[in-house]
Amino acid sequence: MQGKHGAQHGQSHNNNHGGIRTAAGFHHNNRAGWPGRYAMNRRKFLAHGVGPVSAVSILGLPAITLAQPAASTASRATSIESWRQRVQAILNKGRMPIIDMQATYVAGTTNIERMVKWMDELDVAQIAFAAAFASDSEPSLELHRKYPDHFIPTTSSGEFPRWWNNPLAFLNGVSNDLKTGNYFTMGEHEFRHYPSPEQVAANNTARDITIALDGPAGQRLFRLSEETGTAFQIHYEIEDRLLPTLEDMLARHPKALVIWCHLGMIRYPDRAKNYSPDYVASLIERFPGLHFDLAVPPPENVYRPSGARDSTIYSGDRLADKWLALLEKFPDRFIAASDYRPPVEHHYPAVIERQRKLILEPLGNATRHKIAYANAWRLVTGKPWSN
Repeated sequence: MQGKHGAQHGQSHNNNHGGIRTAAGFHHNNRAGWPGRYAMNRRKFLAHGVGPVSAVSILGLPAITLAQPAASTASRATSIESWRQRVQAILNKGRMPIIDMQATYVAGTTNIERMVKWMDELDVAQIAFAAAFASDSEPSLELHRKYPDHFIPTTSSGEFPRWWNNPLAFLNGVSNDLKTGNYFTMGEHEFRHYPSPEQVAANNTARDITIALDGPAGQRLFRLSEETGTAFQIHYEIEDRLLPTLEDMLARHPKALVIWCHLGMIRYPDRAKNYSPDYVASLIERFPGLHFDLAVPPPENVYRPSGARDSTIYSGDRLADKWLALLEKFPDRFIAASDYRPPVEHHYPAVIERQRKLILEPLGNATRHKIAYANAWRLVTGKPWSN
């Protein structure tokens, strides 16, 4: 764990903006920590783009080939079987299991005993817990060793200074972690991120993170997914000016397994005139590796800096008809998620129940099963769910 301020990489010198340029070429003005627990000052990092790489065309959603060391096959199979038994046990009770694919784990802060209790009560089969404020992904693996049927080993969360300060070094670590064969999915990586609601509430409103999606870090992350068959998550604010870059990256890396977090969460509506269910459908039809998670705020939530209700998938207090139709039309591309992090841990039961009531319950039975757990199962294990 590198502490709340992160680490500076390489030699540095003052730039004409009064900040610091690291050896990796990213800019920042102040060192800071993570939302909720640590103070956050303004940050802005810019990675420069590189040329396109060749693309390999794929069709449909076949079983995923995971490029993992043969020596880890037995232990991976044991992990998968423990998860399968827990999912099946919930199904055998006539209930709907959820695999929560977006959650941030901070060792010593996350109340694991309470989370396990809630998981059992709420029929959350597994959580893919990505470790934050650690030097590597090991805390997530240790958590899995302690509770093998509850937690999915996930590489480090890109939501804290080790990612912001030097994303290429961060990804070198992730690559090394994946080579062990111990990890099944990659955590969330912030490319464009506004202050979180808890930061806003604490008047930490200056945070502004930008890492170019088509820069060296983005290219490295997309290639890593293609090379290993491992899914990764991105936080990428919905803004018209950002969409062409995303489309270009998806076209360059058609085998990358991308989970774009927070379907329809638009914090500044005036900056997102082109985003809609029809637009999302067009992305799904063109890019077979693209998925979306459903970690979204409640319908009534207002993002204070803009004054806008940011959960645009709702109409009033229910899932809007066009978004419902989209989920039914493309049931293989959406996954359940909570966006858990320690500052909002006490809301976890309400978040899961809201996802069940407002998103899963209106769906048809087959779609409900896919989004609740089967799509996550395919991305994590590389194979479709079967009883």
